[in-house]
Amino acid sequence: MGTNVSVLLTVRNVDKYISYCISALLNQTYNDFEIIIIDDVSSDNTKKMIEKFTDNRIRYIRNTEWFGLSKSRNKCLELANGDYLFFTDGDCAVSKNWISEGLKYLKNTDNVGIEGKTYYVSKEYKSTRSDDVVENKKGGLFMTCNIAYKKQVLKIIGGFDEKFTFHEDRDLAFRALKQGKIVFNPEMIVYHQRKTFTPKQFLKNGKIIRNRVLLYKKFKDKPSVIWRIVNPTELVSIFFPLLIFTSFFKNSYKSKDDFNLFPFIYVRLIYERLQLWEMCAKERIFLI
Repeated sequence: MGTNVSVLLTVRNVDKYISYCISALLNQTYNDFEIIIIDDVSSDNTKKMIEKFTDNRIRYIRNTEWFGLSKSRNKCLELANGDYLFFTDGDCAVSKNWISEGLKYLKNTDNVGIEGKTYYVSKEYKSTRSDDVVENKKGGLFMTCNIAYKKQVLKIIGGFDEKFTFHEDRDLAFRALKQGKIVFNPEMIVYHQRKTFTPKQFLKNGKIIRNRVLLYKKFKDKPSVIWRIVNPTELVSIFFPLLIFTSFFKNSYKSKDDFNLFPFIYVRLIYERLQLWEMCAKERIFLI
């Protein structure tokens, strides 16, 4: 296949969102691309929803066992034919000119990557407590839901570090930045579809802080990871639990889903900090 662009998705249990995601990709103003989807053993109807699409640009591969994000994304890299690699997620929808806007800053330039603007749901949407918010309006977060790289650069730096279960995209970007610039294009837009936390998911999400330790160990010279005090506001709330009630003044509680999370906020703060300190001990890094 002589395609110029590979769009890479790693998905797991996204049957509510994947049809909208693929439809937006197939509706691009730029047509010379393939879509590689690695399904990390979804247990819902993700496979069925993807197989409804018959476009021959789609390549769907289902892992035989759980790989995790980083390993699955490396599998995407191995299968990609394009010179330019665009990343998004199965619960996102790209703008119609997403690929063409990205190529403006990749083709015939010295840039190694291009980062786009990500809105959670829409430009006007106001999130509440139970929303799993993913957004990037000013750049510098390097999120894999909306970024593209030159394939040659990712080959040089060795792809994703499989130690990471989260922040693997930021780790990749920091290493890529040693090869050249990653620029921000606000016209390369992605809309992250609405996802809400259940109490169980909300608590489990506290484990992602472990990856901050790995980032600090590798990139303690970077402004975004240099501080040894991680999430200082949350740390203060552990010692002064009444601060949790200030969230009611932010107009973030509107639905039953929002109020259902409130009893778990303090538990999540403690769980998250214990995860951080356990990882610090393992990696012999001092963070608070």
